[in-house]
Amino acid sequence: MLTDNKIKNLKPKDKPYPTADGNGLTLYTLPTGTKTWRLRYRYHGRADILVLGKYPLISLKEARTLKEFYLSFLEKGIDLKVYQKQQKSIQQDRVTFKGAFDAWINKRQGKEGGWTERTTKKLVSAFDKHVFPYIGNMFIEDIKTPDVYEVLQRIDDKGKSEVLKKVKRLTSRVFKDCVVQGLIEYDPVANISNDNFSKSVVKHYATVTSEKEIKGLLLKLETYKQKGTYEVATALNLAPYLMLRPGEVASLTWKNIEFNNRLIRIFSGDMKMRREHVVPMSNRVYSILKEIKSHNLSDTFVFPSPNKPNQSIGPDSFRGALKALNIPKELFTTHGFRSMASTRLNEMGFNRDWIEVQLAHVDSNAVRRTYNNALYFEQRVDMIQQWSDYLDKLKLL
Repeated sequence: MLTDNKIKNLKPKDKPYPTADGNGLTLYTLPTGTKTWRLRYRYHGRADILVLGKYPLISLKEARTLKEFYLSFLEKGIDLKVYQKQQKSIQQDRVTFKGAFDAWINKRQGKEGGWTERTTKKLVSAFDKHVFPYIGNMFIEDIKTPDVYEVLQRIDDKGKSEVLKKVKRLTSRVFKDCVVQGLIEYDPVANISNDNFSKSVVKHYATVTSEKEIKGLLLKLETYKQKGTYEVATALNLAPYLMLRPGEVASLTWKNIEFNNRLIRIFSGDMKMRREHVVPMSNRVYSILKEIKSHNLSDTFVFPSPNKPNQSIGPDSFRGALKALNIPKELFTTHGFRSMASTRLNEMGFNRDWIEVQLAHVDSNAVRRTYNNALYFEQRVDMIQQWSDYLDKLKLL
């Protein structure tokens, strides 16, 4: 009988050689030093060999367990090689959680109204970091509620409440998709209540809302023109006028700019919610974009990267600029331009619906959403011009 010490002392020779453990179980040592478990048996009087796997991937104890497992089938008159092939075929057809997730993501991307590439990358990154290391390689039918709960609890322990909500919701949707396909019978996330986790604290993007604070911010942003690149400085100073998300400003292309219609059209594929969004141009925005165009920086991007002209600047450029201006993130973030505009426009008496449409906040009612976009365009043209004039006047006060 073999022992672990005996196995360790088995040295490679010029030719493969077997070392018996007992009752047909044998360890073959190859000239390369690789050791492989094999089970010698007879089926209907014919001698045959079944390869069980390599040592130490399969330990001595596991090899003996496998031997007893296969011999029990042999006693029932089952051909071991046929059985082994069937099991391998079944394993190949089984789906891991990561496989199910990838298939679900691909289906989402192929649908109208699906996520943008940027959003998809963020979601995949979250799962790469928080989910796949623990259940990514598990077969979906083997994943039980406690397995998922343990994954979610790890995220909760890190205080990442927003990540937890997204991961929990999307994990459930992946499992529900598997239920529909008949791959599993139930969603293991369904019975996990949000009460099991820490209560999330709603975090708002830091911003400024008083006239004095807004004036100070605008004047400080102007000083970045002496510190930073033309592309980043211009984009940063244009952002307060547009009410767009930082990524949408940074990635603007000349295809988005319609000078004749005096509007910026963000195509559905570039929007967070995958719905086309139109921004009226104020006189100030029109003149700034005309000036940028005259410099011929790029045929494609409004704000090309100074280091990589074939791509646009990124939203990180804005964060870097604010840091260079010594504006702490606790005081103001690049997303704060939108909440700053929303707060002031509401205080200035503009219709809340106009503001929400301008911010591209999606109405849950598809008919009303389409109606509002068309109905409020002229009102938004006037509102954006007044907002632009208001910002310009603040700088002169």
